[in-house]
Amino acid sequence: MAFKINTNTMGGFSTYQLQKNQQDLSKTLQRLSTGKRINQAADDASGMAIADQLASQADSLAQAARNANDAISIVQVADGALAQASELVQDIRVKAVQAAGPAQSTESRQAIQADIDASLEALSQIADTTSFNGQKLLSGTFSDKAFQIGAASGETLEISLGSISPDQISSEDLGTLADIDVTSDEGAQNAIAMADEALAYISQQRAAVGSEQNQLESTINNLSSTRVNILSSESEIRDLDFAEESMNLNRLKILARARGFAQTQAAETGKRIIDILE
Repeated sequence: MAFKINTNTMGGFSTYQLQKNQQDLSKTLQRLSTGKRINQAADDASGMAIADQLASQADSLAQAARNANDAISIVQVADGALAQASELVQDIRVKAVQAAGPAQSTESRQAIQADIDASLEALSQIADTTSFNGQKLLSGTFSDKAFQIGAASGETLEISLGSISPDQISSEDLGTLADIDVTSDEGAQNAIAMADEALAYISQQRAAVGSEQNQLESTINNLSSTRVNILSSESEIRDLDFAEESMNLNRLKILARARGFAQTQAAETGKRIIDILE
């Protein structure tokens, strides 16, 4: 075995191994402190790219679910207003039936018409004031509104709400709900028929918003389930297995002690040569 002083090969090798051990130990401590296997691209470049894509998709699904919840809030507000509108039209129909008979005098029919006019005014007010976030829902302007309810482009649900303003609820043969007049026998009969048309129209509106709400609730459930699965996949790639990393930490600690000892022994080589020369 050669004895050299200028170049301590064993000392250099042991120093390199000790430095490498310190780097590995630093990475392990970083992983344990963050709870993540991937903290920077150098840890796993392809894994980080996939994990980032999954995280982005999960965030988009969460926002899509919030959008769907907003849409549910809108149709619930609309449904509540339509329920009130239905009650008003039912009351109008009852009054029209009351007016449609020879027992009513001109004065009593005029009084009934005044009650109907008040109900029509209340219906107009519902159409004008029912809104969500500044948008009128039942005035006829809330039409073809596309809600983004998915993570990908084009995954939308369109919602349209018709007007319940009395002058917009019409029949080809009977005119509009706003035009009903029960001060005559014929007018009272026409008012009954027009009220039936209005009730059918409002019921159709309520059925549509009910169906849309059911669809939205189903969509939210699907979005939530998909998001959980995606987050699980991201976790498998990005998150740390603490048991495995703890074992690795203990291994590195033992190696650090062994390599430190080896470095100390390598440093003694030069001293031994000097002792021989003396």
